[in-house]
Amino acid sequence: MRSVFRSVVGMRRKNNEDAVFCGQGNLKDLFIVADGMGGCNAGEVASSLAIKVFVSGIEGNISEYFDNENILDTLVSAIHCSNRTVYELSKTNSEFYGMGTTIDASVIRNSKLYAVHIGDSRIYIFRDGKLKMLTEDHSYVMELLKCGEITEEEARNHPDRNKITRALGTEENILVDTIVTSILPNDIILMCSDGLTNMVSDEKIERILNMNASIDKKADILVDEANSSGGLDNITIILVEQEVEE
Repeated sequence: MRSVFRSVVGMRRKNNEDAVFCGQGNLKDLFIVADGMGGCNAGEVASSLAIKVFVSGIEGNISEYFDNENILDTLVSAIHCSNRTVYELSKTNSEFYGMGTTIDASVIRNSKLYAVHIGDSRIYIFRDGKLKMLTEDHSYVMELLKCGEITEEEARNHPDRNKITRALGTEENILVDTIVTSILPNDIILMCSDGLTNMVSDEKIERILNMNASIDKKADILVDEANSSGGLDNITIILVEQEVEE
């Protein structure tokens, strides 16, 4: 695998409330994106703390993590641990009251992707020139879309598109979406915060990923597109490319 990440403040925000973990050390096949929310610096605290506790939880169950039969359970356990830690801090420290974060964590191993998902950050797979979203946004706008009350075009520009219905750390217990899917040679996995997807359409993301360029260059172009479209939020991107088998 080859992987790259970008995490930038965007054009309007003063602080970067996103956090990212991109394949480090023994956890070289683990990738995490978190988009924090809350007043002052609470969003930054929520996202960074969530990833820190998540990674610690994985390292504390490292044998299960490297067992493919237990990997998804290990990810779910780590996300619940993160949720409890962020929630307890928000309840015991008034400075962080109400904080929370989205989180997407993926492990790419042995031609499979294992993932957990909360919120409206996203995981996509790009295969044979086509982009497919693997996650479902936990958002107010997605609920309206599923009920048929708005169209996809209306959803893109809806004034409440940033309202999420599920976030890590906002409740004592949290529901976690899980994903297991096969990965093929030449596939690209895109993980991102909504600072990208609110600014750049899936169609344009697909065109960029179809470019004859390295994933490093593609990551830069995605960030540039989000910023040139307004850069209203922090922008975090991970690209992971499954290399061709020998």
